[in-house]
Amino acid sequence: MALVKVGKAPRPVVRPEDNTTVLLKKAARALNKPGIDRSVVFRGPNAAKIFSYSAYSQDPTLVVREAADGTKVIGRMVDGRFRASKA
Repeated sequence: MALVKVGKAPRPVVRPEDNTTVLLKKAARALNKPGIDRSVVFRGPNAAKIFSYSAYSQDPTLVVREAADGTKVIGRMVDGRFRASKA
């Protein structure tokens, strides 16, 4: 089975607000402010299963997992999954 398209495909319409110049300016404004608000990271229908990950400053081989309620757990990423370190 094969799909063959013949003729010229119409050029997709780009909204003015999706123009690369506009998007670049928006990204520059967002990156100019340090940090990300917690409400942006921990939102959704099941916020209890959303975590934020960052490098542990004292040992770069470890990862810090932060939950929506502010609890932090130090561990490692093993096979794509977070494993808490034994303390």
